[in-house]
Amino acid sequence: MQEYTFPSISYEQVNDNNHYVIDVRSPSEFAEFHLPGSINIPLFSDVERKLVGTIYKQKSIEKAKKVGVDVYARKLPEFYEQWMQLQQDHPGMIPVVTCARGGMRSGSFVSMMLAMKLPVLRLDGGIRSVRQNVQKKLDEFAGMDWKTIVLGGHTGTGKTKWLLQLKERGYPVIDLEGLASHRGSVFGHIGLPQTSQKQFEFDLVRELEKYAEQKTMIIEAESQRIGRIVLPPFILEQKEQGSVVHIEDKLERRVNHIMEDYRPFQFSDEIAEGVDKIKKRLPTDVKQRVEETLENQQYEELFGLLLQHYYDPRYNHKNQDYDQSEEQKTIRLNDFDEDEITSVIQKKMDTFIGQDV
Repeated sequence: MQEYTFPSISYEQVNDNNHYVIDVRSPSEFAEFHLPGSINIPLFSDVERKLVGTIYKQKSIEKAKKVGVDVYARKLPEFYEQWMQLQQDHPGMIPVVTCARGGMRSGSFVSMMLAMKLPVLRLDGGIRSVRQNVQKKLDEFAGMDWKTIVLGGHTGTGKTKWLLQLKERGYPVIDLEGLASHRGSVFGHIGLPQTSQKQFEFDLVRELEKYAEQKTMIIEAESQRIGRIVLPPFILEQKEQGSVVHIEDKLERRVNHIMEDYRPFQFSDEIAEGVDKIKKRLPTDVKQRVEETLENQQYEELFGLLLQHYYDPRYNHKNQDYDQSEEQKTIRLNDFDEDEITSVIQKKMDTFIGQDV
């Protein structure tokens, strides 16, 4: 059956109410990026995919196809059972099969499912078409005139915590660290699953779509990189041009926030690795005390030392030339209880947004 005869659908036409997605790429490809809710039924394992690719490059296309067909044929009974089970699990819905580029892997599935009279569509262009859609959307968002409010503050002031509480109250918050699955420091990966640049950009587009009509976003003051994730240039431009709400808080509560986020007794090895990366930048006497508190698992004191002698000086240096005009407002949280802080920040946000959300 020729490829052009396959019934197909574009990414923009896929509807969660009518379709479910079968992703036939290898497990590692799927792990790097996939559509939410999609089901991974890999045509090849990672090892098999590498083998077929090697034969394709070093021997011939025909030999690679033969090996691929042999692997597929052995797995066909298993695939059939999975297809039938998915039909039962998704009554009245049509599966959309995708691979990387809408080529031979998805074509193999679709052709066999059609031969068995099973309903099926192939995703035009495969996952690559999804990536193209994401890049197109990012370009569109970059050209929009956004009103941006930036929440800044020293490490441990709970910026992400307060932003998420504002988001629960209906404010247009985009949690960049949450999307990146990283807290933006040398310890930022601890206890979090790693995400890819592709997944980050896809999820970012979905968030921006929520607020595109009102053209307003509230974000945290981030650097160009959050862990291994690189922010799109227009997000950085929005941060630089946006109105800044700067929060300050007492050291004790900042340390408590870090203890809650990083759970040092659970991730002691990871904490030690992070300390090892930054302790060379500390004064000698502070470095010695940091090593002692780490060895004795005196984490509250350890984090207090790192805040005062590593993070705060770096933050102050980075922001020493920041615009101190009326656009930057400082909220001192020291005298407020935890349950008051979100409302305090919310009132300040409203002055920038111009109206209640």
